[in-house]
Amino acid sequence: MSQTVATLNAADAAWLGRWRTLPGYQACEVAGQIWVRGPESSEWALMPALARYSADDTGRLTPVGKRLPVAKLPEAPWQPLSDFLRVRPPAAALPAMHIAPIAWAPVPSSEVREPGLLLVPLANFARWALEAVTARLRGLHFAADDMGRVCVRGPLLPPLPGEVWWLEGGVAVPAGWTLPAGITESLVARSLRLAEGEIALLHPDGTSERLPTEAFLPVTRSAVRATAAGFSNL
Repeated sequence: MSQTVATLNAADAAWLGRWRTLPGYQACEVAGQIWVRGPESSEWALMPALARYSADDTGRLTPVGKRLPVAKLPEAPWQPLSDFLRVRPPAAALPAMHIAPIAWAPVPSSEVREPGLLLVPLANFARWALEAVTARLRGLHFAADDMGRVCVRGPLLPPLPGEVWWLEGGVAVPAGWTLPAGITESLVARSLRLAEGEIALLHPDGTSERLPTEAFLPVTRSAVRATAAGFSNL
């Protein structure tokens, strides 16, 4: 049975965090590049891959869209993706922040609610996390996207300027906005088919972004450093 194989820069290892709970995926590192192999899926198109191939039963690699093999799978110690990522410095990663339309757009609201999420620039968040006392980090989780944004969630959010969101039942709306009358968070969650622990950000322009639970890591200094290391401008 053929498999899909891709290569990506070692600096993009954090991107694989969203796949670490999926079965059947393996990875290895060769000459500063990460090789990943696993079942065929449309999800491969989202990966920031340097190259993608189809591998036959003998390990011959044929570039996607081509007919002739050009290489073979590297003879390296392949590991299940969860094990491969476990031995690397932990880094948080969001998906490519897929934008999708939603049936209901939030409407302005004058109510005051407890904030549940904070969107801030990674550079600002990293500086705060590396200087804050350890006790202040407890209970916080974060994920970062490739545009240098960080989504932080937890009971006591960092005192940083950014976008504050209200969160209930896996559905988040910007502070100062709410769902239209008659629309509940549970209805939105069912409509979007949110998985357990997944969060949907509903924007006032009628679009949404989805944050899988596996994209988040506990806020620790090592995780923040590893995430920030992937951005050369920090």
